[in-house]
Formats: sequence, C-alpha cells, structure tokens
Amino acid sequence: MPAAERTFFLMATSVANDTQALNKTLAIILQTAEGNHRIINQGNSAYGFLILRLIAGRLNEAWKVVRKNKDMIEKHYEGDLSSEAREGLKALFAYFDHPKPGSLIWRVRDVAAFHHDERHVAAAFASLDVDDDLGDYLHERVGNTLFYTTEVLQYETLRNLAGTADTAEAIKQLIDDTRDQTTNFNSFIYGFTLVFAERYLSRSLARLPDEFDELDVPVLTNLQLPYFSILPRKG
Repeated sequence: MPAAERTFFLMATSVANDTQALNKTLAIILQTAEGNHRIINQGNSAYGFLILRLIAGRLNEAWKVVRKNKDMIEKHYEGDLSSEAREGLKALFAYFDHPKPGSLIWRVRDVAAFHHDERHVAAAFASLDVDDDLGDYLHERVGNTLFYTTEVLQYETLRNLAGTADTAEAIKQLIDDTRDQTTNFNSFIYGFTLVFAERYLSRSLARLPDEFDELDVPVLTNLQLPYFSILPRKG
C-alpha cells in the first residue's frame, strides 16, 4: 500500500478512537446525577466543560490532517466513497475550510482548549460583575480541590467566543458543533477505511465473519463519573 495512504489511515482512525472516547466520557459526565450541594454541581460542570474543550481541540487537529491530505483523498478515494462518506467530507470542508473566526471550534481551540490566551483571561475577568459568585474549594487532597474561579472565566470566554450573553446557549452551540463535526468525521473516516481495507486488506476482510468475540460490557447510561470522589490513600 502507498505510504501516504497508510499514514493517513493510521492518523484518521486515531481521530475516530479519540473522539469516541471523549464523547463517551462527556456523555457519562453529563448524565451523572446532580447532588443537592452546589459544589457537586459546579465540580461536574467543570469536568464536563473540560472534556468538551478537549473534543473541540481534537476535532480541529483532525481537520488539519484531512486538509493536508486533501489532494490524495480527492484523487484516489473520493470517487469510491459511499454517499454518506462524501457528504461527511463535504460538510467538514464547509465548516472548517474558511478563516478561523467563522468556526466556533477553531476559536475555542485557539483560546480555551490547548492554549492560554492572557488577553482573553484578562478580558473575561474584567467583564465579571462585582457581585459575581467566585471562589475556589480547597481539600486536603489535591484530587478533590476545585479552583472554580477559573471555570467562571472559561464560561465567560466561551460566551464571548460564541457571541452570546447566555452561558447555556454558548455551551449548547459548542456541543452542537462538536457533535455535528464528530458525526461528519466518523462518516468520512469509516467510509475511507472501508475503501482502504477493500484495496489493501482484502484477505483480512474475508476472514472477519469467523473472527469475532463477545464481551460483557456495562450499559453506558448506567455509568456515572463525578468530579469529586473518595481517593485511594498512599500505602
């Protein structure tokens, strides 16, 4: 198989693994039962927003891989992709392939996902109301310490990036964007993988009906992942 196609296959399937793991984690956090104590809700909110920012950052990096291999994809694969895979690829270009200010995922990645932008942090703090409820929660174990003031700034930054004064609306917009682009990536990557496997892994495909396993796995909707937990003691 051509080295460029093999490398893209390995990088693209890495995207699929990462986005599935992150989206499952976010789903579990979002469905975690809220407690009656404010700090529990704030901890879970901070936990979920971290994963959401990581999803945005990972999708942006995944886009760079697709964009870099655009010519190879169009020349050697696009004509053989399923209609669903082609639509996913088209949707990715429609969302990402324009100046960064047009995409919320771009903006979140540059400011709030993997980078610290001093200007945005300072601007977010300056925009807070003097009566805003700020505060950090300190515990004897750092694993249960929550610096919540910085989370308030993250929400303020997201509102600015999304162009809305409503936190829930800004978060919903980012969730919608990451969900839609995850779907587009999956549609394209799975379609690409099928064509790639048919071309270069035909013998492995032929053996698949005889190679399967059954596993006992938990129901995702039964899982919970709270921020605060009883931590193991050393020794």
